Amino acid sequence: MALAAAVFHPARPDRELLEPDVVLEPRLLRRLKQIGVREVWVHHDAAADLDRVIDPTLGRARRAAYEQLKGDFKQLSDQTLTTAHIQNYRKVVMDLVCELTGGRTVAGLTEQLVGGPTGLFTHGANVAYISVLIGLELETYVVGQRDRLSHEHARDLTSLGIGAMLHDIGKVALPQDRREWHELNVAEQIAANKAQHNNDEPADDPLAQYHHHVIAGYQMLRGSRAPAPATQVVLNHHQRWDGSGFPDMSDATDRRREGTQQGEAIHIFSRIVAAANVLEHLLRDVNHNTLPPVAALAALASGRFEGWFDPVVRDAVLRRLPPFAIGTRVTLSDGRLAVVIRPSVEQPCRPTVRLIGEADRAEDGSYVTVDLRITPELSVAACGGHDVRPYLFTLDERKPLRQQRTAG
Repeated sequence: MALAAAVFHPARPDRELLEPDVVLEPRLLRRLKQIGVREVWVHHDAAADLDRVIDPTLGRARRAAYEQLKGDFKQLSDQTLTTAHIQNYRKVVMDLVCELTGGRTVAGLTEQLVGGPTGLFTHGANVAYISVLIGLELETYVVGQRDRLSHEHARDLTSLGIGAMLHDIGKVALPQDRREWHELNVAEQIAANKAQHNNDEPADDPLAQYHHHVIAGYQMLRGSRAPAPATQVVLNHHQRWDGSGFPDMSDATDRRREGTQQGEAIHIFSRIVAAANVLEHLLRDVNHNTLPPVAALAALASGRFEGWFDPVVRDAVLRRLPPFAIGTRVTLSDGRLAVVIRPSVEQPCRPTVRLIGEADRAEDGSYVTVDLRITPELSVAACGGHDVRPYLFTLDERKPLRQQRTAG
């Protein structure tokens, strides 16, 4: 086997280990496994045409964002961000936008996101990538939600990317052992914190301290000439569509406003980052448990997050990030092996696949293609050695954006 795309170090997203076309000998494969590389892209006759749609350079801008944040977050502590920082982030975001609009496909995005070490900078780079992708997908909706601006300004996603990169900047002021707490594990972490104190209430209130990170981040950005929508993202990326999020706005407005935000009162960029933030944590959790990305997307589609997100944004996330990326090898429900060659926007868990078993070739020797959307008797059953049938989800019929808008 020979590599079809470069391999990067799982703990150093900036470090390229192997270039495309390197032959994978057994000793090399064992070494990759030892350092934590879970999968690689390889050439295969049945998927030779995919070279035209899979861009091996995709993700370079995300790695640049990772490097920028990695250097800055280690130096910032509780310092104020400078105008120079913001200008650097603006350049990184512009590169993200160019990469996503100029790349031949982003169908492999979920596979690229789950790698890398934990850390605020890795998380920030991933959330920025997802957010800009979804912002591009929802351009018409974004422009409609920013109807006080000119069309050109309304569609500019620079502030979205900057806010997404820096959404957790306030966590640098937290104790080191609490910087990895997030919306999905905070209750579990607080329980562990209490257990360490022999079940006595600790001197501080960890939940209040965690909630305060959005205020701390907002205050860090106020003097940096960061765009106002970016500061709104930092402040409000934990607001929920149904109003059950945080912070109470009285804490950020000197009592001029009270209560949480909900519905369309939440800035559209904050709504996008809210969904991207949760998805990135879900992807990281399933990656830790060696589950495929479909498990994370199934969780996002489940009732567990009912009322959390703008329905239009959640629908776009579920349709745009594929449960099974192009080039992924899967096992169908009848036991045959196949490779995904085209995602489905209408029903993401039913992509178009190509059978790769030698016994499944057509009479002329060609590989047979199966569109799972129109083949209801078949489905993806396994991926990456896991039974994925419990994670398959179905989406409602897609509606025009003007019909999807829901008053807050």
